[in-house]
Amino acid sequence: MRCRAGKGKVVVSGYKQPSTVGSILQIFLKDKGYATVCKEWEVVSNWNRVAGERIAGVTKCERVEDGVLYVKTKSAPWRQELSHLKEQIKESIRKETGCVSIKDIVFY
Repeated sequence: MRCRAGKGKVVVSGYKQPSTVGSILQIFLKDKGYATVCKEWEVVSNWNRVAGERIAGVTKCERVEDGVLYVKTKSAPWRQELSHLKEQIKESIRKETGCVSIKDIVFY
């Protein structure tokens, strides 16, 4: 490692900035295959923010299995209404959480 001064600054060559714990954890989770599970859990745990107040008020996000999000609804009319909004909800999921592994939503 070499140090040199120039124009009021000290420049250290050959020095690597330390990584944050968060970035190390992200790399570890991705390498071990847990990053997808974490993103899917983020969708479930943040359903109110992801779905919006109106939809979250009549639903309960239960789980994700094999890329399918299972959402319990208050009634059959709401199931029908939400089935027409699937693509918009999936887009909101991608935008809000960055989760791209959810391929379908089952309203029941």
